[in-house]
Amino acid sequence: MEQLTATLEKHGLELVIGIETHIRLNTNTKLFCACPNKETEKANTNICSVCTGQMGVLPAINKEAIKKAILFGKAVNSTMKNEVLSWDRKHYEYPDQPKNFQLTQFHNPIIPDGEVKCFRDDGTTFAVQIEQTHLEEDAAKLMHEAKNSLVDFNKSGVPLIEVVTTPCIRNIKDAATYAQYLQRIVQNLEISEANLEKGEFKSDVSVSLRKKGTSDLNPRTEIKNLNSFKFMVDATGEEVTKQLAYFEEHNTFRPDQTTVLWDEALKQTKVMRKKEFAADYRFAHEPDIPFVNIKSALEQLKVDQSLLPFAIETELINGGVLPQDAKFFTADAVRSGVYSAINNTIQDPLFVAKTLSNNLKPEAYEKVTNTVALTDMFASFKSGSVTNVLLANAIKELLKNPEFDYKTYFKDNSISDESLLEAIDKVIADNTAVANEIKAGNQGKAGVLVGKVIGIVGKGVSGKVAREKILERLSSNNDNNTSATAENTITGGKQASNKEAVQEEELRQIPIVAKENYRSHLISELSEETIGQEVTVSGWVASLRDHGDLVFVDLRDSSHQVLQVRLDGSDFDNLDEISKLKPESVIMATGNIVKRAEDDFNPGIRSGKLELDTKNLEILNLSKTLPFELKRAVKTNENTRFTYKFLDHRSDETRRAIVNRHRVL
Repeated sequence: MEQLTATLEKHGLELVIGIETHIRLNTNTKLFCACPNKETEKANTNICSVCTGQMGVLPAINKEAIKKAILFGKAVNSTMKNEVLSWDRKHYEYPDQPKNFQLTQFHNPIIPDGEVKCFRDDGTTFAVQIEQTHLEEDAAKLMHEAKNSLVDFNKSGVPLIEVVTTPCIRNIKDAATYAQYLQRIVQNLEISEANLEKGEFKSDVSVSLRKKGTSDLNPRTEIKNLNSFKFMVDATGEEVTKQLAYFEEHNTFRPDQTTVLWDEALKQTKVMRKKEFAADYRFAHEPDIPFVNIKSALEQLKVDQSLLPFAIETELINGGVLPQDAKFFTADAVRSGVYSAINNTIQDPLFVAKTLSNNLKPEAYEKVTNTVALTDMFASFKSGSVTNVLLANAIKELLKNPEFDYKTYFKDNSISDESLLEAIDKVIADNTAVANEIKAGNQGKAGVLVGKVIGIVGKGVSGKVAREKILERLSSNNDNNTSATAENTITGGKQASNKEAVQEEELRQIPIVAKENYRSHLISELSEETIGQEVTVSGWVASLRDHGDLVFVDLRDSSHQVLQVRLDGSDFDNLDEISKLKPESVIMATGNIVKRAEDDFNPGIRSGKLELDTKNLEILNLSKTLPFELKRAVKTNENTRFTYKFLDHRSDETRRAIVNRHRVL
């Protein structure tokens, strides 16, 4: 895809993409008759004289279909200015359409405009303009055999909305992203299941090329019936490659407007026919359906925009959730509902998202029926009154039994304040050296005492609460502790001026550590043959991903290779502090090499199938906040990069350039 983009840039070209998406509405009956709108294995059972196009019959409009279409129009912020609906006949001869015309809306669509806003994976946004959305009936299903073609009319007459965009999309991935948002919108509105495999959501992608800076609309290719977002990317990429090859050979754009199909097995587009133009369909007004006034329905029907995908993702991303993680919650209407129900009370998107991800598998959201209880449990966990272990156990029971008495469970399994303080006093008395370091301002050492306290009282107390109580206990024994901490806390080379800065830089109190042996293996020496072995690796933190009870560190060492290091909250009581490690901090990790789950493989790095299940971690040195992100170093101000030239050399791209130049010289 990058190579294709580079070639387009080279020739000064840009893509012009428009999409027509057919979405089957989940009404009880078909659009113009009373036949059931449902799947059935037996052919030609849900049919009547209307949906099979018999002579002399009259269609009757489905009120439910109109209401569902109005809901979609309000969700995409349409002006909905067409208060009176009419219908048209779209003429074409094909066996799946026995009337030789399709009932649709051409001159007066129910939704005359609209807009769909989307997030890309990098957090940037774009908007797709909708030219119109109209109601229409679906065609029958054709089944081709060796010598015959069979027709099943069960699908004939099923209500569809066809969403037509303007040719405003300039990127292939944006096209697929838009289609995904469209699917999520109709699912959240509950107007369609939009099941791709069942053909309830299909897109036709029209693509052409033009010179940048022009408004030309050159002859386009329409790729029909794409029922997969991956197919959409692959097929559009293939078609653009063909058009680009024609341009490079003839120095002009391909003249034919064609319709093609995508062959997934061959990874090719195949010409279906020369494309008809609107005039070829001979649109004519439908005389048998009266005009429909929808003004009262427009006033009555409302859509809560805050429950739609873009609004939920905006809330999550603004709350600190990564864009690709935010999409997990909007990819499914049930997940969106569970998240929104909890966060409406908790009002902490990052906390709610992390806690849900750590405690609910994707398939478990369907089992959540008591969001009130779940919200109360999250609130107890957030306050620190229950541990992550108690929360996880309670959620499992709640999914089995919505009436589970979680309050009694928490009460019976939590540790009293008296027992906790007694354990803290004992641990402090037994570890005076560590306690004195904490009093002197090295609060990072509190994690050592937290582990020992939990070892006495068990998992019934959260590490967060234990840590707070330890610091309170030690502070009461040392009135000068606060000032000592402030004096010894360095923030970016200056004294910390407020409480927030002290907390952010707590880990900076550790001394630089020097050892005789830092590793048993370089990352470049690890392979699938080392799976199961205990190894020690050390190096720099390249990046860190915090998933609550799991933290993943991409560790880079002197071999210039990267290894994913996994840290589990059950093994590290100070995981919250570890999660604050910044890029270029130096760590040493010991654990067992394990094979990553197949869907977690990273083919982009040598150790992409391996992971270190860490049992011991030592922080050897800490980094201040970097002045620029290493992987985006080339986009940073040149003066800044020159000032921090040693960091610039950490960039893989810069390092390769230096190595290659050295080889040439």
